Amino acid sequence: DLNLPHEIQSAQLVMPGILAVSGLAFQGDEETRGLQPLLDFPISHPVNQFRLIIVVDDAEFTAATLNNFLWTTFTRSNPAADIFGIGSFTEQKHWGCRGALIIDARIKPHHAPPLIEDPEVTRSVDALAAKGGSLHGVI
Repeated sequence: DLNLPHEIQSAQLVMPGILAVSGLAFQGDEETRGLQPLLDFPISHPVNQFRLIIVVDDAEFTAATLNNFLWTTFTRSNPAADIFGIGSFTEQKHWGCRGALIIDARIKPHHAPPLIEDPEVTRSVDALAAKGGSLHGVI
């Protein structure tokens, strides 16, 4: 039992050693942006059995496939601003952490809105790709 903070609504295993969690509210440009409940865990806490924790908007989606994990994690995070760690430290100008590495991959206010497929456009393109359509055999 990980005994996660009540703010975490969902925790999903992505693959061995990687956990996706959702439910922590994004709080703007504050230094830890709502991640403090995770960052406050001691090094001895069982959550540190996961070496990588991804904070996302939808843990189930992120953990469903490798593609979802890769897309969500690495298109919604900025290495300069979205990397945190449990038991973090700086030694001789090098950052590290003794516990889990945490990547904040939640949607931020500066991100573009999600691309929503328009059913009418999809039907139109499918018709072009159907037998007899101008794109048949091309797409």
